[in-house]
Formats: sequence, structure tokens, C-alpha cells
Amino acid sequence: MQRHLKLLAAAAAAVVLAACSQGSVPTASAPPEPAAPTPAVASSTPAEVEAAVTQLERDWVAAIVKKDADALDKLLAAEFTGTSPTAHNYTKEMAIGDLKSGTYVVTAMDLDEISVNPYGDVAVAFTSQEEKSTYGGKSISGHYHYTDVWVKKDGRWQAVASHGTLYDKGHVAN
Repeated sequence: MQRHLKLLAAAAAAVVLAACSQGSVPTASAPPEPAAPTPAVASSTPAEVEAAVTQLERDWVAAIVKKDADALDKLLAAEFTGTSPTAHNYTKEMAIGDLKSGTYVVTAMDLDEISVNPYGDVAVAFTSQEEKSTYGGKSISGHYHYTDVWVKKDGRWQAVASHGTLYDKGHVAN
């Protein structure tokens, strides 16, 4: 019996010794520093986002009508991708290039509806507009609807995506 108690005591001592020694073994690297506190970011209310993006939609239309490539450059993010009403994709560079070269010419673009759904630093805008325009010398005038995605990066809103549809008054589907 005493022999069993000695073995049990020796085993318990070995377990305690092993547990204590694991915590004192030096490691090759220092423990990670605690993460720096995240700075407070001023957030916008949904109403403020809605107002800002609504104005940006108006600025986008004004830039196109005025052929203001610099303003368009500021409104569109570097990674912007659009889908035209004819199902062609275009980049920021293509949009600005078509405007500068005169390939895309707008004589009138009147927004008649803008609604904005904010989601933090992302907003989805739905617009409707009557447009008098040409592309490559051919009339593309009509009534268009757009869905635009805006992202707030570095404190500034920019469009990252746009999808347009030409409303055909002769064909209305529900």
C-alpha cells in the first residue's frame, strides 16, 4: 500500500513539475503587442448619406452634360465598372475617354427620380432620367433607369458600379 502511495505521490509531483515548467520555458519570440485601439470614425446618419449621394448623382449628370472629365474622374472609383443599356461593360477610363473624344455627347439629361438606400459606407442609388444624347453619332436618346453603387473610401463617396436600362414605353412588362 505504501508503495502505491509513493508511486501516486511521485506521479502527482511529476505532473505538477511538468505543468510548472511549461510556463517558464523561454520562447523564441516575444508575445504579440496588444492591438492599438481603433480610432473613432465619425459615422453619417442614413439621412446624411442619402443627401450626399443624391447630390453626387446630380453632380454626375452635370459632369456628363458639361463634358467635365475631371469631375467625372473624381466621382468614379478607379475600379468602377458600368453596364450600358445595350449590355456592354465599360470602365472608368472608357467612360471618361468616350466623353473627352466626343463619342458620347449629351445635350440634355434631366433626372426625374432619385432614391438612395444607405448601408453604412455603401449606398445604392436608383435614378430615372430623360436623356438627349448620341453615341458614335447615333441617337441614343430616351428614358433611362440606373442602379448605382457608391462606396465611401477615405472619407469620400465614389461610384464603383452602375447598371443602366432604357425604358421602352412601347413595351411594358410587369
